[in-house]
Amino acid sequence: MTFKAAIFDFNGTLFWDTAFHDEAFDIFLEKRGMYMTPDEKRAKIHGKGNPDIMRTIFGNQLTDTEVNDLTQEKEQIYRDLCVNDLQLAAGAEDLFNFLAENKVFFTIATSAGIENVAFYFEHMNLTRWFDFEKVAYNDGTLRGKPAPDVFLAAAKKLNLAPSETIIFEDSVPGIIAAETAGAGGVYIVNSYGEDYSRFSYEIITDFARVDRKLFI
Repeated sequence: MTFKAAIFDFNGTLFWDTAFHDEAFDIFLEKRGMYMTPDEKRAKIHGKGNPDIMRTIFGNQLTDTEVNDLTQEKEQIYRDLCVNDLQLAAGAEDLFNFLAENKVFFTIATSAGIENVAFYFEHMNLTRWFDFEKVAYNDGTLRGKPAPDVFLAAAKKLNLAPSETIIFEDSVPGIIAAETAGAGGVYIVNSYGEDYSRFSYEIITDFARVDRKLFI
């Protein structure tokens, strides 16, 4: 079976930035006299969107404005930390070039907000491969992973059914979201040593290992 498109999660998948997000949360929480262990970050932060994260940390009573203010503060810390170390994952550029040369559709589906998406496009020159208008991101209307919303939105932007796509994802909530969306296939990108034993999908650490025959 061949697939018409690839949908890529971004953070932890195309850009291995989990350590930057963890450090940003350390700084953000320290200002408030708070601390999270690595296990707590894995359970409460990794793979989840900022609205869910902030309400998990500070309580469901937060207003949308408060969530947005906290999110913008944390994400500015994150951008300042990683701005000089923005590199795509191994093999990603070659895979993008292959997909483009063979007229296979591909886009990004991310839990990040528009500020971070614009930051990545500017500093990583993503317009070489991606159409900003076809990127699905956290615009305030989508539920966070493990809900499938962002992947459904990405497939819709490509005018395809999710079953016609392969989704690349690193987090457990994201993999569940891909399954729930009805993805035709899933590749797990092991960027930070997560436990993926519950899943049977192929696990990669280099996009050179992606089977090109799945697309042509």
